[in-house]
Amino acid sequence: MSKKIFKKSFSVILSLVLMFSCVAPSFAANKVCNCGKNPMLVISGFSQYTLVDTTTGKSVWAPEAETITKAVEKALPSLTTLLASKRTRADFDKFCDEFIPIVNEVLDPIACSPDGTPKHRNVEIIEQFTQPVSSYDYAYVKEIFNNDIVDIACEAVGKDHVWVYGLDWRVDPLILADEIHEYVENIKKTSGHDKISISGISMGGVIMSAYLAKYGYDDLSNITMLSSAYTGLEMVGKLFMGDVSIDAPGLYNILSDVLGTDKVSAVLSSTGIVEKIIPILGDLFKYNKDRIYEDCLIPAFGYTTGFWAFVPESCYNSARTYMFMRMSDGTVQQKKTLKNRIDDYHYKVQSKIASILKSAQADGVCVSVVSHYNLQNPPVTSAASLMGDQVIETIHTSGFATVAEYGKTLDIAKKAPHVSFDRVIDARTAYLPDNTWFIKNMKHVEYSNKGANDNGEFFKWILTATPDTNIYSNAKYPQFMNYDRNAHNLSPLSGADGDVNADGRISLFDAKLVLRSVAEMTTLDEQQAWAGDMNCDGTVSIADAKNILVYIAAH
Repeated sequence: MSKKIFKKSFSVILSLVLMFSCVAPSFAANKVCNCGKNPMLVISGFSQYTLVDTTTGKSVWAPEAETITKAVEKALPSLTTLLASKRTRADFDKFCDEFIPIVNEVLDPIACSPDGTPKHRNVEIIEQFTQPVSSYDYAYVKEIFNNDIVDIACEAVGKDHVWVYGLDWRVDPLILADEIHEYVENIKKTSGHDKISISGISMGGVIMSAYLAKYGYDDLSNITMLSSAYTGLEMVGKLFMGDVSIDAPGLYNILSDVLGTDKVSAVLSSTGIVEKIIPILGDLFKYNKDRIYEDCLIPAFGYTTGFWAFVPESCYNSARTYMFMRMSDGTVQQKKTLKNRIDDYHYKVQSKIASILKSAQADGVCVSVVSHYNLQNPPVTSAASLMGDQVIETIHTSGFATVAEYGKTLDIAKKAPHVSFDRVIDARTAYLPDNTWFIKNMKHVEYSNKGANDNGEFFKWILTATPDTNIYSNAKYPQFMNYDRNAHNLSPLSGADGDVNADGRISLFDAKLVLRSVAEMTTLDEQQAWAGDMNCDGTVSIADAKNILVYIAAH
């Protein structure tokens, strides 16, 4: 080949290479995936990701065991002195002089400045995974995001279609919303899908709400609230109002559930520790509440915009007045900045989330809410009487269903749609009655993927549900379910609509049992009659048997 021909050929090849290199990014950007499974973004909850001091490598939230041990060692002398004293105001003043600086030393690394920005720039979350979990060592991902919900999501759509996001709870939710937007855009580009499924665990629901308010839902196929604080958290609202009270029965209930009734009974009966602690804490706040707020609680959490996102509508104005009157740090401009930040979230996000979710649903997005109940919440405010999942009140994770107080039932004599058989939940008042599921006895983020009967199968189903999915779509997963934590078994709550014989499914046997009752060949007990009354007219009739048959035919 002559040099002239070679040069021409080489020039043509080089031109083709350059031309392809220019258009290749366009092809990459237009990647299309037709797998039929939309990618999924799971937003973590409060404290699920560790905050570390990047200069030392040590965990500052949650504090390392060594940090806690040293703090306890420092505090023991002052606590011992207080317990041995007559516990006068002067004794409590002296105790606070010594104890508050010790607590502040532990909490200062995660504190925010008076304008609502993180105080220490060297404190960051331990890891952020910007690519699908398949791009990393999966064991490491699970070490950082230590929750079975990651396994559940991966089994539902594949590791190459799952992204996880760890939130820095100190940061303004509306700023974190910008990060979520970047994730969504990257997920679409990387995965080749134009729609993604997004779910928020606990505080993750707060960040997801901020994203929805700021960027809308055009890029979403599914929105799932998982035990989310998207309408607030009554306990935080009450604390920010200055409502502090230790509920002795509530303390016993939560200790019993965490440690086991037998152990707690033995400890409490032998030591009488609850009876001793309650009066001391009562006197502490009686004499030093303002000081505890001004010198400890506010510096640690009062300037944190993320915590203000937990304050519900019913508490917001009172909480803002109470806390701002006691904020002694910062300039007038910094306080104004903080006020604007928390107002923006409250009025632009929390106050509008109901209409946002309903609009998304109307536009074809699958919106699902999962709420847990029947557990004692922290007994530190008057909100302790509200039933929850040990962390957030059911009234808030459900979007304002009517919920009985802990240990009580609602005054409902007649069966009605969206009312649980145990008469604890009336979901008719919830934002989305037909799209809100309740799991009895399941702890806050107790997602488990241990077997076919565990709650993992339900969450796989709900996270990938189609837009027409509701509480009537799957007989295995009705609106009200019960979780046996010891057996790892999720099942319909006794008395589920149509399940007359309480075998966990709706079948011809249930219709037959109703007809036998109508013919007076058998007598239904209260539970059976409740389940058999499909049309909620207060009686069990042939019409109910027909409704059961219609349900069977449709499913």
